[in-house]
Amino acid sequence: MQTFEILGKKYQIQSSLDADEIGKINGEIVKRLNNLTYEYPALDKIDILVLYIIELKEEISCMERASGREAGRLDKIRNKLVLLEKRVAEELKNLDKA
Repeated sequence: MQTFEILGKKYQIQSSLDADEIGKINGEIVKRLNNLTYEYPALDKIDILVLYIIELKEEISCMERASGREAGRLDKIRNKLVLLEKRVAEELKNLDKA
């Protein structure tokens, strides 16, 4: 079990991450929540958490788009390699005929 402390409350989670990674994540969360609390002093803790969730969702969406673009690029490379492999095979057949 790993323990997080966020906004003064402790949470226990089960995770495959090691304690150092959990500590780093916890630190990042606390830092961002503190920054949001400073930026929006009139908001309560729930509102701050909602803002943070929206930020994280936006980051995830950006990563998904980047991943999709990368997958498309890799598909193009894969297709070019298949085409080159076919050309090499054809050239080898032509050499055998000669």
